[in-house]
Amino acid sequence: MGFLDFLDGTKRAAKASAAAATEALVADMTAALPHDATVSARSWGVGTTTYTAAVTGTRRELPILVSRLNGVITGLGRTDDLKVRIAESAAPDALFSSLTIIGQNRDADALDFLVRTHGELLAGFPGSSVLVDGSYGGFTVSGVAGDDAVPAARRLVTWWEDMLAAELEHWPMSEVAMTIGGTAEEPDISYSVALDEPEDNAAPAPLEEKRPEARRAVAAWTRSLPDLEALAKTRVRPGYAVRFSFTPTKFKPRVVVEDLETGDEDEDETAEVVAAIRFHHPASTVKA
Repeated sequence: MGFLDFLDGTKRAAKASAAAATEALVADMTAALPHDATVSARSWGVGTTTYTAAVTGTRRELPILVSRLNGVITGLGRTDDLKVRIAESAAPDALFSSLTIIGQNRDADALDFLVRTHGELLAGFPGSSVLVDGSYGGFTVSGVAGDDAVPAARRLVTWWEDMLAAELEHWPMSEVAMTIGGTAEEPDISYSVALDEPEDNAAPAPLEEKRPEARRAVAAWTRSLPDLEALAKTRVRPGYAVRFSFTPTKFKPRVVVEDLETGDEDEDETAEVVAAIRFHHPASTVKA
């Protein structure tokens, strides 16, 4: 056997071992969940798999689901992730909750935090879908009504500010988002702010630098609420989505209108939306 044959054999063995481990974890998930649960796994290469568990039920039961999946969570590889989704009905537009757990951050404290924050958001926004992403500390409230956008955004950023005051050390790249219209996957409007990510291979910024950054992020979100109010009055053309966000570190407001078919920015549509925001809110500083 030549060296290349040896390498090929080693790769095949690694793939076979990874596939067997994935099948075993899917079997464990299926056994742990209600009989009508949908369980799936998608591998992105050797050692990286996304597992999904979807059930229909009361969203308050999410902690019970996570508890039942504890053995599966313990079995996740460091680069694996598990998405737990519970919808209130089988209808396509049913309210749902989603929780993403990653293998490298699955200790008891992290899980308790994710479950607790989901419960807090669910209590604060019972008429919206709630998505919690434990890979970076992402929190999204989806499906907010346009006429409730500003009050909801105030409540959401107050919650985020309080969370960061206690947990910033553990979630230095946290993001908060709210969506209006469309679906959770393709909302008509999204309004979000995120703390800056360190460059590749760079050490995270010290906490004394992250705290002022967090305060600037909260202030930028709050300062731009008149823009959000104006945006909620703007009609989004079918096939497009408006993304309102803030630049890293300086948190300057910006708008991008995406073509949902291509995923690219449509500069003409973006210019029209910016003009509409400034029409309703002349003092706006938002840019494309």
